[in-house]
Amino acid sequence: MSFPVPSDAQLDALREVANIGCGHAANALSRLMGGRQVDLSVPRVVLTGPSDAAGLLGGDSPAVAAWLSITGGLRGVLMLAMPLADGTALETLLLGGQETGQAERDSAVSEAANIVASACLSAIGKLTSWRLMPSVPTLRRDTARALVDAAVSQVEGDASRVVVLEARFMAAANPPVSGQLLLVLERESSRALLARLGV
Repeated sequence: MSFPVPSDAQLDALREVANIGCGHAANALSRLMGGRQVDLSVPRVVLTGPSDAAGLLGGDSPAVAAWLSITGGLRGVLMLAMPLADGTALETLLLGGQETGQAERDSAVSEAANIVASACLSAIGKLTSWRLMPSVPTLRRDTARALVDAAVSQVEGDASRVVVLEARFMAAANPPVSGQLLLVLERESSRALLARLGV
């Protein structure tokens, strides 16, 4: 079955959802990083298949990502992804520069992803009057392609075509921390979301 191309009004509505959700996520990340400014790009809406979604993260470059499945009115995955060096910088910031083992560093990033995801889904939930809950985070280091494949494989329903709401963030730190927030929705969930928004 082909995926119908959304109208301009539907794309605008999806971008607004991404803007609201990712904006709250960026604010949560800023608080976790001691109030450092986190700038967010204009969100994009991408209709793609799982094999093509990897390009959103840089193909085969090494990366770290934490993702959480979404339950409630939407089916999908929320992903916090960064180049490997940025992930290491975030770990250091979250732990206040303390020397710790890898398990503690992984735990800090997973908890940050959980807080960021909860902020994003809470904002989208208020917009839609849906109760949206994140699962326990999964954290992995691999190529960007492998991470996207692993995350998208967790999308319930028909994941042959997915809708990705994507925004890039840049945190004012030394070294700077940049990455991406991706909300990957199974196509029926994206239709339900648009219907909920009345477009």
